[in-house]
Amino acid sequence: MNRPPVDLNIEQRGTDAARLIHLSGRLDAHQVPAFLGAAQPLAPHTTLDLAGVTFMDSSGLAALVKLVRSAREQAASVEIVNVQDAVRLAMEITGLYGLLPIRTA
Repeated sequence: MNRPPVDLNIEQRGTDAARLIHLSGRLDAHQVPAFLGAAQPLAPHTTLDLAGVTFMDSSGLAALVKLVRSAREQAASVEIVNVQDAVRLAMEITGLYGLLPIRTA
């Protein structure tokens, strides 16, 4: 049975120098283009708050890697916060948890 994609809610606030992007919902192949579009252009410092992300597939993980690489190329920074257990597990299984700039409390 095919389920329709669940929307990803993207809320942003901050300044041109520092931006907070709060995500909630699913970050999957259907939602990656909207996520990457909303994140660009990158601020010198961007914080991704994943507190509301309930699911992330390999496309979502790849989008995070792409965003971090893009930030490094632009001498900007990306910090990922509030990673929920299901998303953390996907990051750990793929080996990305230790490579992505994740801040834990």
